[in-house]
Amino acid sequence: MNYKVYGIAIILVLNCISCHSIKVNKTTMQTSVTNPIALGVIGLQKTDVLSSDFRVSAIPAYKQKIRVGVTPVDFTTTTFEAYLRVAKENTQGINYVDSLEHKPSFITLSLLDRVAIGTELQEVYNAEALAYLKSQKEVAMVSSVSMALPESLLQEINAAEAVFFNNGAYKQYQLSLVKRGKVYKSIDFTEATIFAYQLSFFCWAENDRKQIVLVNIIDKKSSCTGNSYRDALKALENMNYFKL
Repeated sequence: MNYKVYGIAIILVLNCISCHSIKVNKTTMQTSVTNPIALGVIGLQKTDVLSSDFRVSAIPAYKQKIRVGVTPVDFTTTTFEAYLRVAKENTQGINYVDSLEHKPSFITLSLLDRVAIGTELQEVYNAEALAYLKSQKEVAMVSSVSMALPESLLQEINAAEAVFFNNGAYKQYQLSLVKRGKVYKSIDFTEATIFAYQLSFFCWAENDRKQIVLVNIIDKKSSCTGNSYRDALKALENMNYFKL
């Protein structure tokens, strides 16, 4: 065996895999977004040596506002290159020069209230999305995104007392900015360029009425606890086993 060639091949594979992700504030996020993507959508992550892609399968309705965490982040050479891979013509008009001390910024949004998300997903108006969730073990939800926006919108988002995520127009999501307890501005995701995202997964368990229900939403590196499972069918099998 030619170990030198084999070693080079391994290095190339690892480099290809690593190019599908970046570090944002020490958090690993997926890149190489080829499909339109938004916070809160549901689908499957497909990753191999040559490509990485999140395939959106369901767009749930979020009729109740979900609290969102906002983190402003300065662009680095790595994150700017990730942005340009999505916005090849620099649609946001970002002027990034590595040698300059002042760097343009973007924001990372994270869904904070996962209990509220779980409640929304189990409402009647999300019955089809919930059925899909139960049928797919590897299904995931986009729970955090890094995105570029015009400077004026970035300033408004950063100045808001609170930011919420909810439905806007049909099958479209928006951010609602709050000051003094009232929504004063809404921003559509169509105004943003999302270039990185993070996924969360679902845990299922039996409730008091002997039904399999969604009980938790966890990060990729976390595990379902107690008698809950990532696989809804496994939770059902476990329930049936104890009935025997």
